[in-house]
Amino acid sequence: MLHLNDEELLADESFINYCLGHNEADIRKWNKIILDNPADAIRLDELRTIVLLTSQGIQNIALKNQIAELGRRIDLSEEEAVATTGSVYKSRSIWWTLMTAAACIVLITGTTIFYRLQKSTAPVASPLSYITKFAEKKSLVLPDGSKVILNAGSKLIVDAGFGKLDRKLQLDGEAFFDVVHDSSKPFVVQTSRMDVKVLGTAFNVKAYETDETSEASLIRGSVELSLKNEHRKVTLSPNEKYLLRADKTPGNIPAEVAPAAHEPASGLLPVRINKEDTAIVEVSWTQDKLVFVDEPFEELVKQLERWYGVKIEIADPLLKKIQLTASFRNEGIDDVLAALSFSKPFNFERKNDVIMIYK
Repeated sequence: MLHLNDEELLADESFINYCLGHNEADIRKWNKIILDNPADAIRLDELRTIVLLTSQGIQNIALKNQIAELGRRIDLSEEEAVATTGSVYKSRSIWWTLMTAAACIVLITGTTIFYRLQKSTAPVASPLSYITKFAEKKSLVLPDGSKVILNAGSKLIVDAGFGKLDRKLQLDGEAFFDVVHDSSKPFVVQTSRMDVKVLGTAFNVKAYETDETSEASLIRGSVELSLKNEHRKVTLSPNEKYLLRADKTPGNIPAEVAPAAHEPASGLLPVRINKEDTAIVEVSWTQDKLVFVDEPFEELVKQLERWYGVKIEIADPLLKKIQLTASFRNEGIDDVLAALSFSKPFNFERKNDVIMIYK
């Protein structure tokens, strides 16, 4: 016979693990104990039920219903006892014994079981992921109060330990950040080509892994960029951006050297200003505006695909390098392409789910 009382069993960690199926060694141990002590099998099964009910956080109403059902069955037994012996003493004695035992077990072991369960089932913190599909944007508020606008076709992962020692995120795509200042916990946006570190500021990061270029644009405050391939750091001032090409060695652009309009060089550049409303081009998307300034058609098409959730193919290679300047808001994809074709003549048509562009 097992020489442990109910309270000791309900406080035993290996028994709780057996009841919840959490530990293979404990399960084997208690299965053997039950086989070796058949007289205790019913008692152990009842105690296992108590552990399972506790682990499921049974509510008072459910407990009351179970007690009421038990009472109903005992009342039926009493009626049978009265009919046969004229006495209900034995069943009443059983009822009060059960109720007293249940109350004692709950009072004595409830805290212990709760502690054991919390210890064995405590959830492990996991990163938070935010994903936008094509033709979709999301506005987020991070645990520290910082605000994020996530552009179409993007993925943002917030580290599980965000806000404890630091504030780290991983970005594949484009996002605008308005960061709450906290000098003790740097805010770091990690991308495949560079990391952006700030204390409190507003900035935009565009870093789609499928794009040839990545860039960080500073609106206010100060940011420090860590260029992974170059193992060096660059500091941005307001209204500056750093453009990083995947196939170019990054570096500051000498003032006397003007890069080809269709292939901007890597390095430090001023943000672009939309002449129509003096808005900053790099963050115009946060205001639901599509703004292009001397944008190569090939790169422009990628933005249109994400913005409208369509597939576009340029059939003529010569069209890929033409530069386009335009601004749109709330126009449909057909209207946008029609407007662009007036400045640089081209034709387009839909073929199944693809928009084909040709001369």
